[in-house]
Amino acid sequence: MTGPTPTPPKDPQAEAEFTRKLVLGILSTLEHKGLLSKAEVDGIIRAARHAAYPTPPRRTPGPAAPGTQWVKPGQPHQPIDRTTPVAIPNVQRAAPPSDQPKDQPAEETPKAPPVIDFDLQ
Repeated sequence: MTGPTPTPPKDPQAEAEFTRKLVLGILSTLEHKGLLSKAEVDGIIRAARHAAYPTPPRRTPGPAAPGTQWVKPGQPHQPIDRTTPVAIPNVQRAAPPSDQPKDQPAEETPKAPPVIDFDLQ
C-alpha cells in the first residue's frame, strides 16, 4: 500500500486571488442580507487594504548642506560647530580679457566644435 499522493505546490498569487474573491463574496452576501451596511463593508475593505500594503516609513528629506546633522524625533538638539570656516566659492563670471585696444577688431580664431571621443564596441 502506498502513501497519499503528494499535492502539487500551489501558486501563491492564485491562492491570494481566490481568498480575495471569497472574502468579497462573503462581505457582499452579508451586505445584501442587511447584516452589514455599505459603510461597514467599505471600512473593512479599506482596513484590509491598509494592512496588506502598509505605508513605507518616511525618509529624511535631503539633500542638505555639507555638515548637516539630522535630528530624529525625540533626539536632543546638538548645536552646530561654528569653529570651522565656511568656504564660499567664487561663482561670478570672469571678465573678458581687455588687453586689446577698443579701436582694433579682435582676431577671430576659428574654434573647433567639441568632439566626444568614445569607442562603440
